[in-house]
Amino acid sequence: MARHPFAETIRSRKPQIGAWMHIPHLIVAETLAQTNLDFLLVDGEHSPIPPNALLQILPATERYGMPVLYRVAWNRIELIKAALDHGANGIMVPMVNSGAEAIEAVSSAKYPPTGKRGSGAWRASNYYQNNAEYRKAADSSLAVVLQVETREALNNLDDIASTPGVDALFVGPADLALSLGMEPGELTPELVDACQAVANAAKKYGIASGIDVASIEYMMRLKVLGLSLFTYGSDPDFVLQGGRAVAKDFHNAFLANHCRRFGPQSAITHL
Repeated sequence: MARHPFAETIRSRKPQIGAWMHIPHLIVAETLAQTNLDFLLVDGEHSPIPPNALLQILPATERYGMPVLYRVAWNRIELIKAALDHGANGIMVPMVNSGAEAIEAVSSAKYPPTGKRGSGAWRASNYYQNNAEYRKAADSSLAVVLQVETREALNNLDDIASTPGVDALFVGPADLALSLGMEPGELTPELVDACQAVANAAKKYGIASGIDVASIEYMMRLKVLGLSLFTYGSDPDFVLQGGRAVAKDFHNAFLANHCRRFGPQSAITHL
């Protein structure tokens, strides 16, 4: 599990697209794993997916070779090591606001002497059958992605981005917009400037940068700034969009057929 090239691909700054998983069920995981996305971002912060839920999710995604980046609820060692011990391909840590917090996150994800992760990767090491090999590869092959979501983080970008062991900075656009005094959802000039600052800091220290986007159009605009790690959409979104598309197609087809048979005025009266 630790040998998956996911972290290496992130560091290469090759453009990647992932989607959020919010529904804690293995059927959802197994279905999303067949979408041809580059990765899944399983959310343990704002959805009911604690680290122990990965025990069912990861076998389903691994079946199709889909890497999983797990977002912990907070920058805490017990959450980070639990996700990695289950076999996640990397962790995303929200609300990292300083160099000290970045060091804490990296330390929790790395084995000594680099960090303080304990030797207990029960599932990730195939139940200790490959423990030595896993530990040898883990520090370089598991991704550490830190979220920039506040004005404070923007003021400390150099300290955060220069922390050894960080693979990418990831903008949380909704929380960052709120921190900057704006309503989330719009790609405002202020938010674009913030994204440019994050991309510049990441490039300066040889790491990647990314963001969650509300549209493919936003993604293409932000890619020009230097961002390469993107998420777009989620499992509830996909269900809603798919269902609404079917309903729209059905009603449009029904209306067209009615117009052909009885004329447009009849269709209006019928509706």
